[in-house]
Order: sequence, then C-alpha cells, then structure tokens
Amino acid sequence: MQSEAAARSPRQTVSRLRVTGRRPKADPSRGGGGPGPSEAYGFVGSIAAVAYLAWAYLPEPWLRSLGVTCYPARHWALAVPSVLMAAAQGMVLYMGSNFLLAPAPTSLATVSDEFAREPAASTSATGEEKPIEPISDIGIDQINRLMFGNA
Repeated sequence: MQSEAAARSPRQTVSRLRVTGRRPKADPSRGGGGPGPSEAYGFVGSIAAVAYLAWAYLPEPWLRSLGVTCYPARHWALAVPSVLMAAAQGMVLYMGSNFLLAPAPTSLATVSDEFAREPAASTSATGEEKPIEPISDIGIDQINRLMFGNA
C-alpha cells in the first residue's frame, strides 16, 4: 500500500505546500543535498584562475617539471586581459556617453516632447456606437491626479 504522500499528484502537493508554508525535507535516498550550481561554478572558476595565473607567470622549465607540455603561446597571457579591459572600457564609455546625452531627470524635456500626442476631442457618440479612442499620451496632470488625488 502506498503512503498518503506518494499517492498525491504534484499539483496537490504544491498547493498544500503553499497553504501550509512548509518546505519538504530532502530525501537522502534521492541524492539531494549536494552542492548547488553556484558552488560548482565558483570552484571551477577558482581552479581556472589559478591555472591561468600559473601558466602566465611561471617560467617554461617550471611548467615542464609540473608535467604541463601543451599550452597556448605566451602572447595570449597579455592579449586576453588586454581585450577584456578594452571591452570593459568601451562599455563604460558607452554608458557614460548615454548619461551625458540624456536630459537631466529634472528637465521638462523628460515629461513631454514634440512627438507627444494630445488626446482627441471626444465625439458625441454614446453607448455601443462609441469608437475606440485613438492612441495618445497621458498628460502629467492626469497622472498626478490619478496617483495623488486632489491633495
């Protein structure tokens, strides 16, 4: 005979967990409780960083004595960080130029511009004959009235 928990569907289990607020305990027989992906990526990244620094700074006779005989040319030790730094500087310059070219947050140019569309005058049609209003921008006075009331 199956236990009560094994006979439930996954949907019933999830909805019951939402109601009770309890999380199920890990079952050791199912292989749970191991390192998560972030721990594994951190471990592999640290090993790769140590290997890169060793390859970049240790002399070739030392690498051969460690058993490392097949590795990329040494000019990549300078090329890879240089390309990464150039890319980082390019991103910083791009974001900085965007901040410089954009109007200040207190500028009225951020509220409205020449492309803003005023709402069309309402037609006299009523009931089901009323057409869909054309697209338009909402004025700042309407937004303030809706958000803050008449205060």
